[in-house]
Amino acid sequence: RIQVNPKTGELEQVENLSLSLIVPIAADKLKYETTLPYVFGFASDGTSLCIKAIQGLDLSRFDDVYFTILEKHDLRYYLSVLLKLQFKKLGLRNAHVVVLKNATSSQAETVYQTIKERKITGGIFVKDADGYFTCDLVESNGIAVYPLDRLDVVNPCNKSYVALDDQFYITNIIEKKIISRHFNVGGYLFEDAAVFCCFYEQLETYSPLFMSHIVYSMLLDRIPFRPIMVADYHDCVTYK
Repeated sequence: RIQVNPKTGELEQVENLSLSLIVPIAADKLKYETTLPYVFGFASDGTSLCIKAIQGLDLSRFDDVYFTILEKHDLRYYLSVLLKLQFKKLGLRNAHVVVLKNATSSQAETVYQTIKERKITGGIFVKDADGYFTCDLVESNGIAVYPLDRLDVVNPCNKSYVALDDQFYITNIIEKKIISRHFNVGGYLFEDAAVFCCFYEQLETYSPLFMSHIVYSMLLDRIPFRPIMVADYHDCVTYK
């Protein structure tokens, strides 16, 4: 596997993909001035929804786990304390809270700021905080997907969709338009955080900027992505 050496900037061959998990939760909405963001609320077993969202993954696969939150929400709702207590209870010794002083304009920017703040190198898996699934992670760029026709109830208008070719490579990803039966469930694997940052910097002036735009730009640059087929998919509404 080829990655960028963070010290020399040169390409080098590596045997195994080091991987960090990033859960960006830095969205800023007016209602959060008086109401706790719902992903920090609790599931029936007492676990915060945002932590519940990662429990379908093999957490031993990750060198570090980062939950990125907004400073003003942390000060108002003591989110760092809340999360760290649950990290301790669940034995997540490699889990960390990243606190951003200023609100970001997009999920992609939150991921970018997390990488820069913690000097993250190697691969990253970006996971939405408002859904649960199980999967086996691939050793390459990938997008977590699930078939739309397997859901009993779904709002198809708020998802991004991916198209696959007959070799099982992703050929397209687009927001809010059904181009195939497979939709993104909120998981993106990038082999190299430095490459993600490079493409983000090329697109950061776009508004709105979605993670799918980063992936699409990489696809145009002939960087391959594979689908990561997930199972046991639930959104927060179904497992509160």
